[in-house]
Amino acid sequence: MYSFPEQFSALNKASVDTFVAFAGITSTSAERFVDFQTKAAKAAFEDTVKSVRTLATLKDPQEFLQFGTAAAQPGAEKVAAYARQLYTIASETQSEFTKFVDEHVTEFNKKVVAFLDDAAKTGPAGSDVAVAAAKSAVAAANQAYDVFSKAGRQFAEVTETTVQAVANAGLRAANSATPAGKKKAA
Repeated sequence: MYSFPEQFSALNKASVDTFVAFAGITSTSAERFVDFQTKAAKAAFEDTVKSVRTLATLKDPQEFLQFGTAAAQPGAEKVAAYARQLYTIASETQSEFTKFVDEHVTEFNKKVVAFLDDAAKTGPAGSDVAVAAAKSAVAAANQAYDVFSKAGRQFAEVTETTVQAVANAGLRAANSATPAGKKKAA
């Protein structure tokens, strides 16, 4: 004889295990983000201290202008690198979530279909219509998930291209800025 409570209990246990694994990915991703932000804040503070100390030693306006021009290029590069690294962390996290969901949705759907098949076999007469409707709903949900997943991947690709283009444009702008000191001398 078939026992629905045991199968239902196993399905619930699998759901709890899935939630715990998902929370683990979330926690790890948050930890990476916080670690990155902490390191970036520390580096920015160190750069600021260095710049302030350099500014304190400047003696005339020409040195001040040269300092500002010289500081612009590395600053733009650091901002671009920060944006790329932040995007990389977000992209890796999104990839982990997508992989996780893809694996678990497939496994969960298999369990639901098996549960429905067993219900059809052991259920009362006429329950096969309800089981067929439930299977149809699962199939429709899978199709909707596939469409959503593909759209998400396309969005991620467009976002990556946009982030790279913006970072590169910022670097080109910083590189092409005419130094104020050289402009006056010409």
